[in-house]
Amino acid sequence: MKVLISIFLFLNILLANNNITTYQASFIQIITNPSGKKIDYTGTVYIKQPNKMLWRYKTPIEKYVYMNDIDIIVDEPELEQAIFTTLDDEVNLIELLNNPENIDKKYKLIFNNKILTQIQYQDNLDNNVTILFTNIKINKKIPDNIFHFNAPDYYDIIRK
Repeated sequence: MKVLISIFLFLNILLANNNITTYQASFIQIITNPSGKKIDYTGTVYIKQPNKMLWRYKTPIEKYVYMNDIDIIVDEPELEQAIFTTLDDEVNLIELLNNPENIDKKYKLIFNNKILTQIQYQDNLDNNVTILFTNIKINKKIPDNIFHFNAPDYYDIIRK
């Protein structure tokens, strides 16, 4: 979860510094564990300034991760559950905004024509993670309602 928080904060800083108000892209997230076993996740990411992000995972399982500057909601339709959590004190947004170069040390960012196309990092389980972005749309209208989650009545709600 901390990795997602870091990516969320970093991408918001990056987009704001490049006058990008929205970013939408298809993604492939490739996770390789220390023994070389790989798993690929695919989906679409939506980011809207100043503080909205949605990761829509399509494969291998359907999952939605909603983020804003306060909350994270992980919607897992196959499990009929949603996990609600808040950003904790371990993430100091002001420090990150004042020192974005500190985030950059953990992540390798690859750009094409000043547009982010890839992120590489190692997570806290020593997995190598690569996120490739394609079909990128910059500053296109993204409706606010896609960033809102309403749990169905039959869902289990987990609060952390």
